[in-house]
Amino acid sequence: MEETGLRPIDRHYVGQAGEHLACYLFHMWQYNILQPLNPKSVYDFVVERDGIFKKVQVKTTATTKNYVVLKRGQDTKYTSAKNYEEGDFDYVCACSFPDVYVVPFNKLKSATSLSFSHFPEYKYDLNDRETYNLRPI
Repeated sequence: MEETGLRPIDRHYVGQAGEHLACYLFHMWQYNILQPLNPKSVYDFVVERDGIFKKVQVKTTATTKNYVVLKRGQDTKYTSAKNYEEGDFDYVCACSFPDVYVVPFNKLKSATSLSFSHFPEYKYDLNDRETYNLRPI
């Protein structure tokens, strides 16, 4: 029998798409982007402008959830996801297309999740031309 409808999306691809969205936004804001060679780094990339460097972690959802989980790795039979700690990154980009939230680590109310409704002032709509005239960092 032929399958119809959307297939479940692999989380790896969702995460990669979110990282590319965040990189696109920072490029449009005229930041240089540096990515670590180690894929297990606690941050996804570093942005730089005028000699100032900031570490960025990206979390993405492809569902209608209004939050993202802030954990390193995932729970498996052999390992447990770990919480992030201060110093791991300076900003988290939470992507729920077409919105990207760019939230400073020190503004997070929880170390385990980021609820979109708590951070309307850090929301950037990729469909809004004005988004590209703003620079949060």
